[in-house]
Amino acid sequence: MNRPVGIETEYGMLCANESQKVDFAYEAAMLVRSAPLAECFRGWDYAAEDPRLDLRGTRVERLDQEPHDLRGNAAKSKQLSRRELLADTVLANGARLYNDHNHPEYCTDACLSLADLVAHDKAGERVVFRAQQARNAAIGSESHVRLVKNNSDYHGRSYGCHENYLVSRAVSLNYLIAACIPFFVTRQIYAGAGKAAYETAKSRTGGFQISQRADFFETEVGINTTTKRPIFNTRDEPHANPQKYRRLHVIIGDANCSEFATALRVGATALLLDLVEDGVAPRLQLQQPVQALQTVSRDLELQQPLAMTGGATMRAIDIQRRYWEAAQRYRGRDAETDWVLNEWGAVLDLLDTNPTRLRDRLDWVAKLALFAQVSGDTAINWEDPSVLRLDLAYHLVDPHVSLYHTLARAGRMHRIVTDADIDRAEHTAPQGTRATVRAACIAKFAPHITEMEWGSITFQHNGTSFSLGLNELWGDTVERQQRMVDACQTIADLYQAVQQGGGA
Repeated sequence: MNRPVGIETEYGMLCANESQKVDFAYEAAMLVRSAPLAECFRGWDYAAEDPRLDLRGTRVERLDQEPHDLRGNAAKSKQLSRRELLADTVLANGARLYNDHNHPEYCTDACLSLADLVAHDKAGERVVFRAQQARNAAIGSESHVRLVKNNSDYHGRSYGCHENYLVSRAVSLNYLIAACIPFFVTRQIYAGAGKAAYETAKSRTGGFQISQRADFFETEVGINTTTKRPIFNTRDEPHANPQKYRRLHVIIGDANCSEFATALRVGATALLLDLVEDGVAPRLQLQQPVQALQTVSRDLELQQPLAMTGGATMRAIDIQRRYWEAAQRYRGRDAETDWVLNEWGAVLDLLDTNPTRLRDRLDWVAKLALFAQVSGDTAINWEDPSVLRLDLAYHLVDPHVSLYHTLARAGRMHRIVTDADIDRAEHTAPQGTRATVRAACIAKFAPHITEMEWGSITFQHNGTSFSLGLNELWGDTVERQQRMVDACQTIADLYQAVQQGGGA
């Protein structure tokens, strides 16, 4: 990738509580706090965050739902402070784990390669699974809570898997939006996780679709993330040098279990952004992007024409192929770019001719093949509750019962990383990024840290607060900061080094 990228995943919770209504805010907080972590920092500094800032140069008076809005909490969660409910935790590998809108959320820090990103995403699954085990052990029930890496509860509510891409602020915002919308609408053909239902806030009907998130988007461009969801999100929180960068906050993605699907969706998107920054992205425009999003999700044959401006029509495959063709200009840049281009092209060809052959790589194809295998010669009854249970079982984070993990162990899912890579990602920050600086500070100076966020760490030394800025995600500044922290043996050493400008 030609830029740092991170993934944040909200996990669904299945809670067994027959005696009373489940207090999901409380359960999410308790689960996060149960995570058995050898080294971590508990807390988060929200002072530098302003979720009401819009990339379009305005600041909205209010959001339809404020981040960390804790309204509607039941009795147990009302007894906890806001800090206790959020349960913010920074891990030794630079990741963040916390309660976001009553879901445990794991955020990788930015990674510089697809292999690193996939490994850290998978490490998140392991971390939350161990939190699930610890929470259930404390309750005395193996099934009190089960976590699922999916995007829908089948009752009209959706939770996200968001990608974050560092993008130059010099790029025209209108050009960026125009290039991204057709791409985001159609990339679900290889990035969709698949779902055995059509769903709205008011009803659910039977029928398989490619994407778990498509039903929940209502507008093309906007700042909200949990209501009136836009295809292109305009929240302006760069978590980096705001003069140099935007953070492209992509909320229109499914949570992939397939390592291949994660790598392809992120790799193709990163190449799209290269095209945008170079001013050579294809100029395509859908007449009705939101409607097209849902049309593509329901088009299992992938042949439905989509209306473009000017009167032409294009299939989702054809739109993706236009982006793929434009990205050929980067062939030969490095091995990772060539891998993305090769796999992207091969997947589009197979989607056009024989999608079933992708059942070892794409989640939605793998799930559809499972449903067909279980049903045998009988037509699948999409209204059957057992079908929904099978769908959920694919996404369980417990590797002993997850259908995805069962397929992977049998060699029926294509792997991108090894178990050893994931082991390493659980405890080691993505190399070459500011996450390594953050991780080193936690390891060496945790008792002296008072606040932490993506862009800074605040320490206390002899009654004096001082901060190490982390507004650069990679490059020379990060390398200097890493050398500085490595050279410091005490908090006094670090204080002196920062005062002398060593962290700049």
